[in-house]
This record gives sequence, C-alpha cells and structure tokens, in this order.
Amino acid sequence: MPLLSNMPPARIDSVMQHPAHVKTVESLPGFISDLRMCQNLGDFVAFQENLLSATLTATQARAERSRVAKRLRKGGEASA
Repeated sequence: MPLLSNMPPARIDSVMQHPAHVKTVESLPGFISDLRMCQNLGDFVAFQENLLSATLTATQARAERSRVAKRLRKGGEASA
C-alpha cells in the first residue's frame, strides 16, 4: 500500500474522504476518552473488547471491499 507522502494530492483527498477512513477518524476521540476513563482491570478489559470489536468490523469491511475490487478487475459484478 503506498504511503500518503508518495501519492498525488487528488489521491490523498480521495483516501481521506473515503467513508471508512472518515468513520475511523470520527471514532478515535471516543476511544481515547474511553481509555482515559479506565480506572481498573475490568475497565481496561471492556475497553480492549470494544476496541477489538471495532477493529474486527473494520477488517471484515476492508476484506469485503477488497473482494469486490478483485471481482470488478476480473470483469465480474460488484455483488456476487
């Protein structure tokens, strides 16, 4: 995956405006706030579970987008 510093400005704008990226950026302050509020082991475990859940959801969505892109490159349809 190319680094943003190696991309043309129009591509950077496209990446930064992608709904998945926007969602991630919008969720970060909540995660930071939740982490700062952790006071005991149970709080940290709950925080980690929430973070893992969000990570798995994002990873699954990325994998699905990747599968669709591969299908489209091979001349297939977006939904299989």
